[in-house]
Amino acid sequence: MHLSADRIIKHFDSFLLGPVSLEIKSGITAITGRSGSGKTTLLMLLSGLVALDSGAVLLNGSRIKGIPSSFGLVMQHPERQLFADTVIDDVSFSLKRMKFSKSEKREMAEEALSMMGIGRSKWDISPFFLSGGERRRAAIAGVIVSKPSVLFLDEPYSGLDNHSIDRVNGVIDRVVSSDGIVVMVNHDDEMIPQSASVVVMDKGRIIGTGSRMDCGIFNDAERFSMLLSERGYEVPLAEDDEALIEVIRRVKAL
Repeated sequence: MHLSADRIIKHFDSFLLGPVSLEIKSGITAITGRSGSGKTTLLMLLSGLVALDSGAVLLNGSRIKGIPSSFGLVMQHPERQLFADTVIDDVSFSLKRMKFSKSEKREMAEEALSMMGIGRSKWDISPFFLSGGERRRAAIAGVIVSKPSVLFLDEPYSGLDNHSIDRVNGVIDRVVSSDGIVVMVNHDDEMIPQSASVVVMDKGRIIGTGSRMDCGIFNDAERFSMLLSERGYEVPLAEDDEALIEVIRRVKAL
């Protein structure tokens, strides 16, 4: 699967995004940059939610119009998207025009809710009786229920506990394992997945692309192991806390 932007431009009263050209392949692409750099605007343009002033967004070589049915978009405050009388009705709403039976739609909605950790006892109550974290997860379930092959996420980890973050990562893994595309906006560079391709934005333009390391993005474990290397210890780069513990054990054994 292949998503591309060809010299896209969007004018606002006090902000210009572009021209931006970008190639996105199957896997995870993380858009990062300072506040106001155009991260969310680029995500909205790529998803088709916001119209371009010029240029084109293409999926597998074909220009997209509007929001394709294969796209799913989770906005920065997804809980604001909830509106139906019950949680299950809200989650199944995106299936309304799809050719599934009522029971199939219910089953798909139940699967999405279970994947996001919303228990059966919450399915038939108003979404507004859910806690804040549950509402966010229910809103995400309403996007993934249609099994999009291209998933756009704006600050997906914001306000979530570790358990909920694991649920979101499970969704990302499912899309990627099916050769799909995940494009996410991250304000916190520490949360960018290790395997992600990174796009760095500044003042409405792309100023860098590549791996996390190419773009100078390191987590605490990586920074600490690099510091040990600078001080003369021959240790590998630790990508996470478990790897860092092993590095520290090696240093202590010297």
